This record gives sequence, structure tokens and C-alpha cells, in this order.
Amino acid sequence: MTDSTALTLFALGLALAASPGPDSLLIVRNTLVEGRRIGFLTLLGNRIGLCAHVAAAIAGLSVALHNSPGLYLGVRLLGAVYLVYLGASKLVARAKGTPSSAAAGPEVGLAAAAAVRQGLLNNLLNPKVSLFFLSLFPQFAAGELLSRSPVTVAACFLAGNTLWYGLLVLVVGLPGLRERMRRFQAVIDFVFAVGFVALGGVIVIEELAALGRR
Repeated sequence: MTDSTALTLFALGLALAASPGPDSLLIVRNTLVEGRRIGFLTLLGNRIGLCAHVAAAIAGLSVALHNSPGLYLGVRLLGAVYLVYLGASKLVARAKGTPSSAAAGPEVGLAAAAAVRQGLLNNLLNPKVSLFFLSLFPQFAAGELLSRSPVTVAACFLAGNTLWYGLLVLVVGLPGLRERMRRFQAVIDFVFAVGFVALGGVIVIEELAALGRR
């Protein structure tokens, strides 16, 4: 693999992370509310999910999924439902008067396993990531390159993608920033919850509209 190809894959991973979407929303929310530790654990789950996406793309499974419209639609709708569930559960907790974890203390904060699980499921069911590996990724990582240097391809892409999210957790998790945002905790929780529901709803509407045109 040439240096230019490696740099292209690195930049591609960076660009995917930098474009706003469900993964960014969840990582920022968990870091801002729970702190850097939970933010990095959410990122860990996210990385496991992304590794699965990369492995599937290299193995050619993404092409098979793309050639099965019904299965692809199911994956996108499942991802949308998960986003709605994340947001709705937070709105329900708010309506019941459940205190936010940051305000109530570490004993009621998001557990490590739950953070990893959220990051994993959010990435695996993320329609943006699925669409990326079905469309753009094959344009930059040709079949010959994937068969010759699969590990290098994956490493370059993951390095760029992880760099962005790692820096995001470090910045958003700054103690001073979190302390200033603590006074707006209820508003932050509400905004992110509505954002999850809205994003999931938009995906469902888009998919159903596309299905109606077929």
C-alpha cells in the first residue's frame, strides 16, 4: 500500500467521524453527562462495532447486504428504532422525575457495561455507518487492495476515525466545561433525548417514503 493510499484511508475515517450523526450524539451526551471515563467506554463499544463493520466490508458482506434491499431496509429501520428507544427512555425517565446521573452522583451513573453496550449497538445499527460501507468505502478500498492488505486497510481507516472521537471525548470531558454545563443538566438531557427521537423518526420517514416510491 502506498503512503497516499494510507493517508486517504486515514482521512476517510476522520471524515466519517467528523460528520455529525448518532455516534457523535451518543458519545458527546455520555461524556458531557457522565465524564471522560464513561465517554471512553462508550467509544470502546463504538470501536468494537466499527471493527465489525470493517470486517464485514472486507469480507464482502456489505455488498451482499446491499444486494438484498429487504434486509438492508430492516437494518436501517432497526437502527432508527434503537435511536428512538434511547431518546424516549430518557424522556420517560425525565417525566417520572428521575434525577440525572451527573446531578445525583456516581452511584446512579451509567454503568461501564451499559456504556460499552450503548456504544456497540449504536454503531452496529447506525444507518450512516451502514450506508458508508455500502457505498463510499468500496470506492476507496478496491477489492485487490482489500485482499492483499486487509489489516493495513482496516488499521489506517480506524486510526483516523478513532483520532477524531478520542479528541472529542477529551475536549467535551474537560472538568471546567462539564462543571459549567452542570447547571444546564436538565436542558442538556432533554435536548439530546429529543435529538435521538427526531433522528430516528427522520430515518423511518425517509425509508418508508423511499419504499413507497419503489
